[in-house]
Order: sequence, then C-alpha cells, then structure tokens
Amino acid sequence: MLTTLFIATSLDGYIAGPDDDVSWLFTDADYGFDEFYTTIDTLIMGRGTYDVVRKLGRWPYHGKRTMVVTRSEKLDITTPDTAYFNGSLPDLEKLLKEQGVRNSWLVGGGELVAGYLNAHLVEQVVVSVHPVLLGHGVPLFPTEIPRTRLELINAEAYDSGLVQLKYKIKRK
Repeated sequence: MLTTLFIATSLDGYIAGPDDDVSWLFTDADYGFDEFYTTIDTLIMGRGTYDVVRKLGRWPYHGKRTMVVTRSEKLDITTPDTAYFNGSLPDLEKLLKEQGVRNSWLVGGGELVAGYLNAHLVEQVVVSVHPVLLGHGVPLFPTEIPRTRLELINAEAYDSGLVQLKYKIKRK
C-alpha cells in the first residue's frame, strides 16, 4: 500500500493559522490536487482535522472512503463513507491492506503525520509551500519526528509563487 502525505504549508511551516484558519491557502488553481485525488482510494485523517473539515461546510470527499484516527472509544460520524479507528497506526495500515486499499492519502493533522513518520508508514511526501508567512498557527510537525531521508522526485514552481515538492521516503 502506498501512503502519501499530501499537504500544504506556509513558508514558515504552518498548516493552518490561529483557530485553524486556512483562508491563506491558494484556490486559484488545483496545483495537481485533482490528479493526485484520482489515484487514492482512502483518506486518513486525525480527529482534529476531521472536525475542521466538517466545519468548512459541505463534505468535500464524497465517493472516497475516509478513516478518522482518534483516541476516543466512540466517535459520532456524520459524513458519508467515513469510519473511525482508535488502535495503533501499524494495525490501521494492516487493516487497510486487508481491505484492499492500494493508495491512501495521509491528510493530517500534524500529530497523526508525526505518528505515521515515527512508525515508518509514509512512502511519499508531497508538500505545497505557499509563499506566505503566518508567524504562528498549527505547525506542520507539532511533535518530534525521526530523521528521515527523502529523495526528490519532482519540484514544480507555479506563477503564483507556490512551490510543490514531491519526495519519496528513502529506506535504508
């Protein structure tokens, strides 16, 4: 199974501003998102990210299975094709493989991303760096992550100033 972290960040390393503000994200083009989205069959996101996306209004991930990772024993799911998981991340990956998942999108948030990196479960990283400095907010990596070597697959600069970097995780 290929698990890809596909995420946007400010130049100073924040994935959201204060109060989960994402109004600074560029929406003038899809920046490769639509092409990426067609390749995945499952989204994996943390509980906080799930709550933020639900507050944005209409659920944007219709037709794609979503797994919400939570520490809660029970989670009230109100969106289609969505389930929650409260076990270990390796157990989640095993479950998804058993269910035939081939390509998953690790949506975030930061704690879940760090957990996936610490468990060596990410194979690919696509980071869209927006040319904005937020100063504070939700950091891309809020907790300690292991030293991880990356191999650059592609770098693309857009007229808007956004730079998208695609990496493969290098394994020993």
